[in-house]
Parts: sequence; structure tokens; C-alpha cells
Amino acid sequence: MTESGRDYRRMTYIEGNTVRRMDAMPDNWEREQRQRRAREEQEQRERQRRRRQRAIARRNQDRALVMDRSYVVFLTIAAIVTCITAVFYIKLQSDVTIHLNNIAALEATVNNLKTDNDATDKRLATALQMDTVKDQAINELGMSYPSQDQIVYYQIDRSDFMSQYGEIPE
Repeated sequence: MTESGRDYRRMTYIEGNTVRRMDAMPDNWEREQRQRRAREEQEQRERQRRRRQRAIARRNQDRALVMDRSYVVFLTIAAIVTCITAVFYIKLQSDVTIHLNNIAALEATVNNLKTDNDATDKRLATALQMDTVKDQAINELGMSYPSQDQIVYYQIDRSDFMSQYGEIPE
């Protein structure tokens, strides 16, 4: 009956499209049929369960897509607040940029004034050298330092300046 562990009764088939008679069926044929039906029923239940889950998921999606009035109001307020915040932020950035440009312009002006001031100081220092003035006054113009009897001291009461209304006596 078996050759190398195979059952020939299972391996035989009948040609044609009808069974003429029931050949020897395996002993566990009924058990296999019951198992096959149980598998088919299990698969059918699984398909129905998946179909129900898809229907539930579709209903939940439909509910999630429906927006009620309070949700729309909330989203509108959130969008308005976001827009106002963005506009405020952009304005602040613009103000900061303007102030930075003003500061840069003022710093450039200060640097130019410092440069001009330094140049003027150097020009004056080279043009009016005191030694040259002293030398010209003494040698060319005949000037001399005052002697002690030519110096006159005046008292000034609580004032840091003095007005001259007449000639100074000699």
C-alpha cells in the first residue's frame, strides 16, 4: 500500500468531470472536510471582522472630518492670533533693522568727524609751531619777554572774568 511512505489511495484520481463511484477514500477524509469547513468559516469570520473594522474606521474618519461650530471658531481665532503675531514680529524686525541702519550712519558720521578733527589738529600743529612764532617775534619784530615791573596784577571778586572800561595805567 505504501511505497516510501506515500498512500496510493490519495494519489489516484479519476479522469473526466464526474465521479463514477467512490473509490477508497482515506480514513481521515471526513476529518479533513470538517477542518476545511472550519478554516473556511474562520476565514469568513475574519473577513467580516475586517469589514466591520473598516466600516468603523470609515465612520470615525467621517466624524473627524466634520467640523462643528466651536472648532471652526477656535481655528479662526488661532489663525487670527497667528497672523497678528507674525505681523508684530515682522514690524519689530523692521524697526530693529531701521535702528541698526541709523546707528551705522551715526557711527560713520562720528568717524568722519573724528578723522576731520584729527586732520585739522595736525594741520594747525604744523602751521602754527610755537617755536617759529617765538623766533619771529623776538628776532624779526624785536619783541622781548616782559620784565617784573611791567607785570600788573588785578583782584577780581567772585567772577571768572573781568571787563575793561578804560585804559590800563602804565
